[in-house]
Amino acid sequence: MDTIIIPSRFEGPSGSAQGGWTARHLAAHLDGSHTYAFRSHIPLDTALTVDRERSALIGPAGELVIEASPWTPDIVETPPVSLDDATEARTRFSRFLNPNPVPDCFSCGSRPDSMGVHASPLDDGRFATDWTVPDWAEDPLSASAALWAALDCTAAFYVCFSTENRPAFTVQYAVAEHRPVRAGETLAIVGWSGNHVPTWDGRKRGAASVAFDASGTRVAAARSFWVAAP
Repeated sequence: MDTIIIPSRFEGPSGSAQGGWTARHLAAHLDGSHTYAFRSHIPLDTALTVDRERSALIGPAGELVIEASPWTPDIVETPPVSLDDATEARTRFSRFLNPNPVPDCFSCGSRPDSMGVHASPLDDGRFATDWTVPDWAEDPLSASAALWAALDCTAAFYVCFSTENRPAFTVQYAVAEHRPVRAGETLAIVGWSGNHVPTWDGRKRGAASVAFDASGTRVAAARSFWVAAP
């Protein structure tokens, strides 16, 4: 069986690999579109086994880490956000949320090599940030996985901070890419409730996120479900 190792530089929540990045690497071993259920902590610097028969990622002790199920993309529309407006939202991040609740995340953390996915509220209640595909993401898989991470983190800020400050974890995630992205390309990424009720249902909440290019064309869209931390 194939294995996947997520280096420590791609950390998400403290001590765990970033979910969107990891799901995209599992997707590279599967055929067709899938939605990804996160079942347990994602170890860093550890060989994780790809079980194609189960469409799953298995940890070193045999634990189920990620489980994939077939998915027919169901895209929820939202108006484009310009790069200027997304950039302006990002510049307000430190005033909106300080300190960063996930400082070590390679995608949205405060560490020097973070991708800077710092989504903040727009006047209409959605969250947005501009984001540039990193120069190190030169190969197609790395660029795609970075995009999955950015969409994941943008939804996270919407879910956790749009109605109240409530930390949460991704439990289900799916992405539909409409075209490849390339290193150096700048996008506007938007997070909102999608077709879900824009409030918490107990500890559960749904969200959507989307990436637009400079022309306002949708590049990729994601659906996600979240569970609030105990």
